[in-house]
Amino acid sequence: MTEKLMIRVGQSHNNPIHWLIFSSIDEQIIASGELDSAEQLPQLAEKAVNREVTLLLSASQVQLKNVLLPAKWNRKLEQALPFMLEEQVACDIDELFIAVGQPGLQGEQHSIEVAICNKQWLQDWLALFNEHNIEPARVLPDALLLPEQQEKELSVIELGQQWLCRFGQWHISAIEKTWGADYLYALQPSKIVHYSPADALPEIAPKEAKQAEYDLPLALFAKQLDKVSFNLRQGTFAAKKKQPQWWKDWRSGLLAASIAVGCFVLVKGTQLVMLQKQADDFKAQAVATYQQAFPGKVVRPHLLRNQIKNELDSLSGTEHGGFLELTNHLVAVYREVENFTPETLRYDRRRNELRIRARADGFQVFGQVKAILEQRGLSVQQGSLNNDGDVVIGEIRLRGDA
Repeated sequence: MTEKLMIRVGQSHNNPIHWLIFSSIDEQIIASGELDSAEQLPQLAEKAVNREVTLLLSASQVQLKNVLLPAKWNRKLEQALPFMLEEQVACDIDELFIAVGQPGLQGEQHSIEVAICNKQWLQDWLALFNEHNIEPARVLPDALLLPEQQEKELSVIELGQQWLCRFGQWHISAIEKTWGADYLYALQPSKIVHYSPADALPEIAPKEAKQAEYDLPLALFAKQLDKVSFNLRQGTFAAKKKQPQWWKDWRSGLLAASIAVGCFVLVKGTQLVMLQKQADDFKAQAVATYQQAFPGKVVRPHLLRNQIKNELDSLSGTEHGGFLELTNHLVAVYREVENFTPETLRYDRRRNELRIRARADGFQVFGQVKAILEQRGLSVQQGSLNNDGDVVIGEIRLRGDA
């Protein structure tokens, strides 16, 4: 996303909330403002749509530490980290959320950067944002986004009634104007680099004004955002994987299409099972018929078609060949004549004659059958024809070579 929404909250929900929309392409402020309290947070819900949201916490509520380690950072040390910090905090360690930063070295000893804040306090803020459909991708202490200076040099900027300070890579603070001088005297920086007018700061060290970079604090933070990899959204507060916009737009249609495809597959699968069962039944009937026609023959279902063809071919050269030849001519009639139904067949092997008793819709059907068979070179005799209600019953005799 090319636009960022920066939201900075205070210690409580009653404190003012600063917000700013920043364009990453041309590094320009698109819009900015201040809410009186968290009750006005719904005003930012629409501004958060299609923008990367960063939640900035007051540096006064997040403590950064470098913890010395007995060995190189590993999973076991991460599990032991709360016990290593227990003596360094003034409250119950179970009330705190510990976020892990980058491991490093202090001299020759391994160390790890950690950020500590009240667990319930952070959970309440994130729950409030979630209630208004605002999902921060990153959560950071605000002062960590001040530009990092040389060793012993201090970066400061004024925000509200506080001065935000960054002293080195992993040391931040938020000081009130009423007691900030005492803090600075104790810190003893070698130089103070300020990004807003600093006339009110005590002259405890040389000051360097970055007037060319004087800007709204959140605009300065937005420019530094890509330079800081740390994120408080980890562990129990890790951000849920955000669904792409195209999925939100097309989710309903895709789900409906998926259901339709699933139903189609289910119906076709059911039909396939039924057709397979029918095929199995027909195969069983074919096997039974073959065994009845050719008793004693071994049936191979996967070769049944070839077996039947072979048996018929063998019959063509025997005494049954005449019968098969005549019936073959009769079968050809079915393709050309409708409503002609044989009822009985009688075959005289000695005379090589086939007598067919059949029924048809009219006298002309028998004449049509006789003509077709004669065209095939057969000797055809038509017997008597009689009406039987709506149908005509008669006999036809086919004779082949004796």
